[in-house]
This record gives sequence, structure tokens and C-alpha cells, in this order.
Amino acid sequence: MKAPQFSPRRTAWEVLNNFKVSEYNCAELVEKFGDKTQNRAALVDITFGVIRNYGFINNLIAQSSVQPIKNIPTKILNCLRIAVYELVFTSQADYAIVNEAVDLAKKISSKKAAGFINAVLRKVCASIKNKSADLGKADSRKTLPLSPTIGCEFNIDILPDVNKKKAEYLSSAFSLPLWLVEQWLGQFDFEQTKNICFASNRRPSVYARPNRLKLTAIELFEILISQGVDCDFAEQYKMVRINKSGNIAELKAFKEGLFTIQDATSSSIVTLLNPQSGWKILDICAAPGTKTTQIAELTCDKGVIVATDKDNSRLTRIGENIQRLGVTSVKVLGYDDFLKEACQPASADAVLLDVPCSNTGVLAKRPEVRLRLNEKRIEELAKTQVELLEFASSIVTEGGKICYSTCSILNQENIDVVNNFIRQKPEFSLEKEKIFLPSAGTYDCDGAYAAILQKN
Repeated sequence: MKAPQFSPRRTAWEVLNNFKVSEYNCAELVEKFGDKTQNRAALVDITFGVIRNYGFINNLIAQSSVQPIKNIPTKILNCLRIAVYELVFTSQADYAIVNEAVDLAKKISSKKAAGFINAVLRKVCASIKNKSADLGKADSRKTLPLSPTIGCEFNIDILPDVNKKKAEYLSSAFSLPLWLVEQWLGQFDFEQTKNICFASNRRPSVYARPNRLKLTAIELFEILISQGVDCDFAEQYKMVRINKSGNIAELKAFKEGLFTIQDATSSSIVTLLNPQSGWKILDICAAPGTKTTQIAELTCDKGVIVATDKDNSRLTRIGENIQRLGVTSVKVLGYDDFLKEACQPASADAVLLDVPCSNTGVLAKRPEVRLRLNEKRIEELAKTQVELLEFASSIVTEGGKICYSTCSILNQENIDVVNNFIRQKPEFSLEKEKIFLPSAGTYDCDGAYAAILQKN
């Protein structure tokens, strides 16, 4: 039976009502409710946009409401959050946004609730002075940065003074935890940190990595164009950016195994390892197999790649991707079977160790992370990362390499872990390392870290 079709705003409202930060990722809920609307792209934009800007939106509602935000019922509050997101961050018509929010409140609550929503949103509309203000000239306390040059100017103070409280300003403007911004400011200068904040709140592009066993990036680009896909050739990444993705799984080129969806930065990790044909490579945290299949492609499918993941339920995805791409050099093992094989005398030429991490480099795609992450969790993750690195050291052969990678840009999970490991295991040396900062540039990308460790 076909699900009833709602507007993307109504569907986003259902997603947000079911969103529990400790239980769900946004993407899982969008997948669950996605068939309730025909405009999936708008659903993704509204849902992810609200969560990326959760703190700012809540603060603006609090400034515009006669009720403390804690007293507003969740379903009414989510109506307001969606409307405020669209009023501030999109070019949708104000009247359409306000009217749909008021109508929804009438259906799900009462005329009184609808009146309350109307009053709050009218006040928000009245406080917005200019949605395309020049950041170089506007008052920073009254202007929310929307891009490196343009901001939404209000006629009220909505942010701390950037000159007096830099961390508080960035935390409020980009809805990021203050402790995280402070850590970034300890690692990077203010401009770099501000760029990271922009990248963490961007609408991320979708990149297609060509299956090198079958074609080149330019050949993939030409095929996608011929199939009517809106895309462009990202020459510096040797990938294709898909501009209007829709349901990618339904594209003919995808079904034929011509490409894999992967961020440009993520695709650079395996390249740094530079795997060679004939190598035996163990991929320990492999699901969903994006990097596993990339290794197979770079080795011309002429190596031995053993892939596993602690979560056995995710191994199915690896198998599906291997089959779709036509890869033959990958063997997928459950974690217990993998341990038995790995406990044989160390024989791996390389180990890919894409460890569990804080995801602080991929906040644009994992917006809920900012709501659940804390400093204690970083410490816990660092312990797990050290344990996994020590395990990898026991299964790589002499002269072999470990590619240690994270989706984090925090030193605690990257160079600090690597340095501690080398102190404990002096037979290993750091061959090279690289931190990739997330970018909101023309060809945007996520952040990550990778280190190549060689067993001497």
C-alpha cells in the first residue's frame, strides 16, 4: 500500500518528532519517512538544516516567544524550528512558510497553538532586516553568517561580540559545542576555525568515484550526462559531482557498477596508502565497503583483500557493493572468523584501520553528532583507537604498513594516538601523515586524518 504523500515540511516535522539524539542518525530517519513525500531533496534539506542549526534556531525562538522554550510542547516547537530554519536559511516565501506552519498547528493541536506559532513567526519575520547582508560591513552581533561573504542581518542582537568572545561567537553562529570550537581554536587559527565551521554547516555535495576496473572519471562523466544526470567533472579529485541526485540507487550507471558514492576526502585515504597488486590487505572496520572496493580497484583486482567489521549485520552491505562493482579480490569474513585468520602468523602487507571516531570532520553529513558528542566520549574513543592500532600491529608483516584513518580533525584522535603508539611500538615508524580540513569551497569536502605507519 502506497504511503500517503505529504509536503516535505510535514514529513520533516514527523522526522523531527521521532528524532532522539541518543538513538538515531538523521539519515536513518529520513530513510524511514522518505516515502511519505515526493520531494526527498527538500525533506533532507529541511531536516538536516534544522539539526545543523539547532542551537541558533532555538535561541531565536526563545528571543521571539513569550513562553520559555522549555514550556513549548515538542510538536509545536518542531513546527517553529522548521519555519524558522526556512525563514532564515532559505529563499522560500515567508507567507508560504508561516501559513503551512500555522495550518499544521491547527491540525495537530488547537487554534490557540496556531495563534502562538503565528505570533512567534511574525516576530521572527519582523526581526529579519536583510537576508543578503555584506558581512564585511554588517554588525557581527546582529548578523548570522550564511557564507564567507553574506549573512542574514537582524535588527536585534543575536550573537556574542566576535571581537571579545571568538569561541562563543562561532559556537552560537554555527550551533556547535563550545568545547569543540575551543579545541579547534587551540589547533588552528581563527580564520581556519571559521572555515571549518562553515564546512560543518554546508549542504554537502555528492561525489561519484568511478569504478577504475571499468572506466575513467571523464568516461563516467560522459555516460552520466548521456543518461540525463545533472553533474560536472571534478577534475582535481578525478571524480564526478552529482548536482541533483534524486535516488542514486535507481540510476542505470549505478546499477551497472560504474561508480561508488564517496566523499572526495574519503577517497584520498586509500590513495595515501598506495596499495599494490599482489598485496594481502586486511580491512578491519570495513562496512559498508567503500574503501574496501577502492583498494580492489587500485590494485586492479589482483590482490587479496580480507574485509570485516565488528558489526556483522553491516557485512551484507560490503557483499552487495562487491557484487555490484564486479570485484573478485575481496573476501568478507565475520569478525570471529576474521580473528581466527588474523591470529595466524602475521602475513598482511597492509592493514586499513578506519577506526570508530568522533566524526568531527563530517559534521555536515552527520549533523546530529554535535548534539551527542562530549569531551568524555573523545577520551573513550581514543582508548578504543589505541587498542585497534595495537591489534593491527600484531597482524602486519615486517615491512608492512598500517593505514590509520579517522573522520576526525581532533589531535586527540589523530597524531596523539599515533605518537603514543610509536612510543609503545618503536619497531614502527611514521612514513607520512595528512590532515584534511573540511571545506565549503567550490568543490566542497569533508575532513579526515590518515597516517601511514611502517613496521621496520
